[in-house]
Amino acid sequence: MVRRFSKQPAPKASAKPVAAGFYSSTGMPSNVSKFKSTYVFERRMLEKFRSGKEAEYNPSPSLDGVSRWDTPEEKQKENAWIKEFKRLEGKINMEPSTYVRMLFKVLRGSSIAIPTVGQLASSNMRELVASFIQDCMLELRQQFVAESQRAEASIRTYNKGAGYPVSLSVYYAILDSKTGLSPLYKYCLAKETARTYEGDKHAEKLLKLAKEYELLAAMDYMLYPDKYDEVWGSVIPSNFRVAACKLLDSAMER
Repeated sequence: MVRRFSKQPAPKASAKPVAAGFYSSTGMPSNVSKFKSTYVFERRMLEKFRSGKEAEYNPSPSLDGVSRWDTPEEKQKENAWIKEFKRLEGKINMEPSTYVRMLFKVLRGSSIAIPTVGQLASSNMRELVASFIQDCMLELRQQFVAESQRAEASIRTYNKGAGYPVSLSVYYAILDSKTGLSPLYKYCLAKETARTYEGDKHAEKLLKLAKEYELLAAMDYMLYPDKYDEVWGSVIPSNFRVAACKLLDSAMER
């Protein structure tokens, strides 16, 4: 008996190829892959921020829909990243990756437990982000004024009180936890002082200090660079927007 096999159906004239870049190397759509990378990166940074130790959070392969058993009998599992990405798309008015970054920004200032992937779209998490967005411009202005006043007072104490030169007074003010400066303010203050006192023996120390806060500064700034530029003005280094974007992309690829 001669077996006959049907020919593979040819694509229709109206068929279109998948757009280049739609899928990442992970096999997920590129926007979902970015969503996953953002969550992993932000979670590691938050765990490090809270514990003071390097955190190597690695998501379970099961979240990708990968089964422990490579057998045809095993039922295909749903990809948790795609599922949560779609849930967020239906509930928020922004990119899910941006939402995750804003949520973890809020969490860095709290003791709230770190949400799992499946909890990202919960009403509690969405309320945290909604409140953050609603008050962000007012808080940015208040933060800038308050940090400027605290920095000025601390620098004056080290300069006039202890007799240190201005450049070294700035260095100590940045390191002083009682000054209460954000990573972005520390970065900007260190960079500007090093530029102003270029050639000073303490300028190099300030540049190294700025480097230590660079990534955390970029994380805050890139949440809403336009708003930071509006409120902080020339305090933000002119080339920081491009540098911060590249820095974040590089950090999330590690």
